[in-house]
Formats: sequence, structure tokens, C-alpha cells
Amino acid sequence: MKRREYLATAIGLLFATPPATAQHPGSAVTTVREIYATISRADTLALRALLSTELRWILGSSGAVATKQQLLGAASRPIPDVRLEYQLDSVEALERGGVATVDYLLTNRRTFRDYQTVFTSRASDTFIQQNGRWRLIRHSQTWVVHSPDTTSMDSLHLAAFVGRYDRGHGYIDDVHFQDGHLVAQSSYEALMGAPGAHLYPVSQNTFSPERSAPMIVFERDARARVTGYVQQQPDGTIARAPRLGPHEPPPNELRR
Repeated sequence: MKRREYLATAIGLLFATPPATAQHPGSAVTTVREIYATISRADTLALRALLSTELRWILGSSGAVATKQQLLGAASRPIPDVRLEYQLDSVEALERGGVATVDYLLTNRRTFRDYQTVFTSRASDTFIQQNGRWRLIRHSQTWVVHSPDTTSMDSLHLAAFVGRYDRGHGYIDDVHFQDGHLVAQSSYEALMGAPGAHLYPVSQNTFSPERSAPMIVFERDARARVTGYVQQQPDGTIARAPRLGPHEPPPNELRR
């Protein structure tokens, strides 16, 4: 492994130009830094030289796969008034022969005028040696989920959400009180003997299961009665679960 000292420290923010540090030009870690530096300043000429023609860049937000030309095309169209900054931490690299991998925690700050959004991902890059330098052949990343800010809610307000919710095909969410908290236990969890998910209130009608799963938004009718909920799954699909009456069987049981 080359230049182990680079793995002991986190890499700082990348601005319009790469930091002027004395790193070995053959280091794959250095190449990772150069890639984000060229992207931040929309320098597609320099970026092209760092990428393999066989590049596959997997987007963390959707799982879509971009080729070298697609990545260069996106990098060549910077958005006016937007500044990109990248921070790499927890960097680990392994070089063996003509192949190198670099794993790291990536923080991406996007600033539009005075407004800033921050996204954090676990990223992994694979490089191959071509013409005496490392070139990126595969990039993948997975977003790191941050727990949402929650709020307090009295039991009287929480009681409005207690009930059974039909997600279809006999799959029911049983929302009930447990140890003073609102808990959603699915049919699957009940069969396994699992306690279900603690629902943390985020707003008046929105809850975060265990502060990590996709949020549940409860729906109300014109009389403010809770009629069901919607929840977006990690793959983007929307699950709708209408509320069942106190003794109402799921629709599939009515057909039996």
C-alpha cells in the first residue's frame, strides 16, 4: 500500500482548485480529490483525463448509472449561482497491481446564493491503471440517513391515529399505544413476535418510524377524522393504507 500516511487523516473541503499539498501523483486517493475538484469547477477537460472510457457512475439518489460521456455532459453545465463543495472523511485505500479501491464518507454541500443543502453518502471508487495513471472505472454511493427532528405530542392528539390500516393483500398495520408511545406493528412483525416501530411525531400528521424509515403521513377527511396514511418507499413507490373500521375485516377477507 502506498503512502499510508494519507489514510490517517481526513481530506478537507475541495473548492475551485485542489489543495496544494505534496502528494504522490500515482496515489488513487489523490485522483479521487482531483475528480471532485474538477467537478466543482466544471473543468471537463481535466475531468476527462481522470475517467476510464468504461466508467460506470452509480447515482446515490436513484441508483441510475451514468457513462463517462453522460457524467462529462452533466459536469459541463454548471448551474448559475450554485457553488459545490466536497469533503472526504474516513478514507481507506487499497492498491494491488493495476487496480485500486478507495472508500470514504462524502459530504456534498450545495450552496445557492445564501441557501445551502448538505448530503452525506458512503462512497466507493474503483480505479485501473491506464497509460501510467489511475483512471476511475466505477463509482457508487449510498446516502447516509439522518434522523429527522421530532416534536412532542400529547396522548389525546396521538389517540386519533390509533387503528388498523390496510396496505393490501392481508398486510395490516396495527397502530396502537405501547408504553406510552405510538407504535405501528405490521402483520409480518406480529407473526415474528417483533414489537413494531415506534412512531416519532415530526409534524401534526407526519411520523417517522424509528427515526430512520420513510415517513408516514396520515390523511384526514373534511371532518378532520383520520382516514388512512401514505408512505413513500425507499424505491420511490407510494404505499396507501386506508383505515379500517373497529371491526371491519380487510377487503380480501370479505371476498373469501
